[in-house]
Amino acid sequence: MAEFFEPNAAAYRLAGLTVTSPRVRAWLPKFDGMADAARRLHRAFAAMYETQQAHFTQALPDFQVKVSPVWLMPSLFTFDAHLEPQGPGQPLPLFFAPDGILRFHGVDADPAVLFAHEWFHCYHAQRAPLISLDPAPRVHEALWVEGLATYASQQLHPNATLTQVLLDDAALTATPPAVLQRAARAMLDVWESQDPAASIPFLDTGYRGAWPPRVGYYVGLLAAQQLGQRTPLQEMAGWDRGHLSQRLRPVVESLSKG
Repeated sequence: MAEFFEPNAAAYRLAGLTVTSPRVRAWLPKFDGMADAARRLHRAFAAMYETQQAHFTQALPDFQVKVSPVWLMPSLFTFDAHLEPQGPGQPLPLFFAPDGILRFHGVDADPAVLFAHEWFHCYHAQRAPLISLDPAPRVHEALWVEGLATYASQQLHPNATLTQVLLDDAALTATPPAVLQRAARAMLDVWESQDPAASIPFLDTGYRGAWPPRVGYYVGLLAAQQLGQRTPLQEMAGWDRGHLSQRLRPVVESLSKG
């Protein structure tokens, strides 16, 4: 606490993460087993960052890299990567956590897809700030933000498996079509809701219920795949409030019927 977390308290506040001694004490024994791998990832991070950023900006050259400074920090397993908007016209800091990456993606995971997914959130926030930066987005807007980022990572890494694109969530990948249809129908029922609780069944990792957590990522990916057959990724990234619903809803309706 004295040598690392307290001196970096401002960075943790920027990330929206509160660090306490009890949290650190609970984290350390679990971290011990992956400490060597986390340090290897830490040492390799700068080179991976440079390579993946070059790949991303080649595909989306209008991305303003300097708007999204990147931080690397242990997250106490709170996140693997995390965008924390600071408000309209402010920087969009992006946080990566070696311990979270290893915890959620495995020691041998290739974080290239994760890089693309998170950078696309930054890019999307630049192109469609009304939906991307709204602290209380409508359900369909939150669905689109995650679904389009998932689709973008697939487009940027076409050789990635579906499980990798869904951020190494094997249970989500195995969701039966009938369950995806049922989830899509449920989304339509709360389509315009801005109640944060309405999005939890579709986007929250802690949801336990009728379908796997984060099923909205999968439904959103399928919707973006359909729309992407006739619309370039850069154009879809610019769809903001006022135009998005009328384009997205018919596709989700079709997914709800199979």
